Amino acid sequence: MGKRGELRDMDKWEESIRNSAVAFSVVMFQPGASSRVYQTFEDLTTAQEYSKVVLQEANRIRSAMIYAIDNAGHHALVGTMDRALKWKEVVLKRY
Repeated sequence: MGKRGELRDMDKWEESIRNSAVAFSVVMFQPGASSRVYQTFEDLTTAQEYSKVVLQEANRIRSAMIYAIDNAGHHALVGTMDRALKWKEVVLKRY
């Protein structure tokens, strides 16, 4: 068990992926269908802007999830965006 105030083990590992990300994948969630990767970008800002564009179109997509990808191909969720274009970043948990 970690010391009080330290990141939990899984959050520490995922944060290392987010900090060393080489790409960001945009995954769209549509009810009744499987989630799919729509695009991959080199920076987070472009991925967020792309998510806004797709979510404003007339479609059944409910939300966008953006994942950071590191050199080894590991991925970690960075945050989500809903149809109201509200960005919700991942909250890290501590002991």
